Amino acid sequence: MVMKYLDPKADLTFKKIFGNHPDRLKNLLNTLQSLNEDELIRQQQYLPTTEELEISGFTDAELRAYDKFWDSVSVERTLLDDRYQKGMEEGMEKGRAEGIAEGIEEGMSQRSLEIARKMLAKGMDEASIMDMTGLTAEEIKLLKAEM
Repeated sequence: MVMKYLDPKADLTFKKIFGNHPDRLKNLLNTLQSLNEDELIRQQQYLPTTEELEISGFTDAELRAYDKFWDSVSVERTLLDDRYQKGMEEGMEKGRAEGIAEGIEEGMSQRSLEIARKMLAKGMDEASIMDMTGLTAEEIKLLKAEM
């Protein structure tokens, strides 16, 4: 019985895109139909839908079922929107935390390289530099090559 009330005319996405912007609908239809200048759609007229006609002929039980269906659709949409928003917030928070961690790590790495350069300039041995900065022998060799 519920499938009887599913109608593409009630599509929420369609209503969201075109509902408050009738010019968008006219432009879409004109573009899709490849009309001549004199055939272009300039205004639209909304006719009563068969859905409205069906609703007016509903029994009380059918009308309650119809209202209940659309109430459940509204609740489901609200829940989906809430879950989407929560997911976005969690993703942003996680991304921010990862970015901060990467920034700190990069800063510490740069600081270690800076200290190693100074130690090399003072003539310290590689083993001491590796021990104090945590750099590898390869990284220290690269620093020597840069100097």
